[in-house]
Amino acid sequence: MLKNKKNPTKKTAPKMIAVIKNGHTDAELDDMEESWANHQGPYMTLAEVLAIEKAKQAQLTQ
Repeated sequence: MLKNKKNPTKKTAPKMIAVIKNGHTDAELDDMEESWANHQGPYMTLAEVLAIEKAKQAQLTQ
């Protein structure tokens, strides 16, 4: 008779949860939230940010 064998020796690690903490007070966070919600200017894409940072790194290595 065939049995469905599961690997009983395989141990699973507990899930890790990362928490990012900052030094802002609740009032500062509320102010930042308002400025983000009311922002009328253009937003940068991730590609634009990476291109700028790549250019900065290129200048540093010269």
